[in-house]
Amino acid sequence: MKKHVTWMLAAAILLLGAAGCAEKQAQKQELVVQNASVVPLTGEIISSAQAVSWTTSYQEAYPDEVWAVFTEASVYKQLLAQEKCQGIRLYHATTPQGKNTIVMVGVNDAGADMTKLVADMATPCPPGHYNSILLAKPAEQLLPPTLPAGGMIELDQAAAMTKLYQKQHPAALWAGYYSAYVYTNLLAQPGCIGIRIYRGIKEDKQECFVLVGVDKEGADMTKGLLYDISMPCPYTCFTESELMLQP
Repeated sequence: MKKHVTWMLAAAILLLGAAGCAEKQAQKQELVVQNASVVPLTGEIISSAQAVSWTTSYQEAYPDEVWAVFTEASVYKQLLAQEKCQGIRLYHATTPQGKNTIVMVGVNDAGADMTKLVADMATPCPPGHYNSILLAKPAEQLLPPTLPAGGMIELDQAAAMTKLYQKQHPAALWAGYYSAYVYTNLLAQPGCIGIRIYRGIKEDKQECFVLVGVDKEGADMTKGLLYDISMPCPYTCFTESELMLQP
């Protein structure tokens, strides 16, 4: 009987020890995940039908807004070449003249904006001298893109524009993040000279971005890759950024 009790006590101790080790191991794994400074891979390929639906929905709802901006390849490459850069965050911004644009900044492996380099000065549409299935209205005149398109601006200038947009559109999409592979995949397409970023509205009425490569004629490469966003701000904002309104 004593042997039986002793055996049961020993088994219980072993089970408790195993459970404790498993719990510690689970905690260790959880801590590793929490402490890993890795931004999730973000950016999903969508169909041309989805892209057309979302971009034209935005253009029909906001006919007087800027629908898209084009920026040449060198600007994206310069941002992505920064050490530890994992991708690029796109911010909606408003110029002092009241025109909306998009400001771009690299994002490091901790998810923070790398504000030493900030890009803007992209070519807006409208006016858009090109044809695309992503446009609700065809262009009246077809012209190749004017280069250079896009460049670096001062942080103070960028912050003033992004914060102005956020003040004027408190309930709208402020920014969105794409991993580096989205930009490199688009730019790796034969003949691609840059990327055009469209504003869109999804079926659930949520705002989004649509990214597409652009060829030397200025046309959207819609038979190639099209990307949607999956890390929008609000909800995934880096609130400590100089480009964000502070509470």
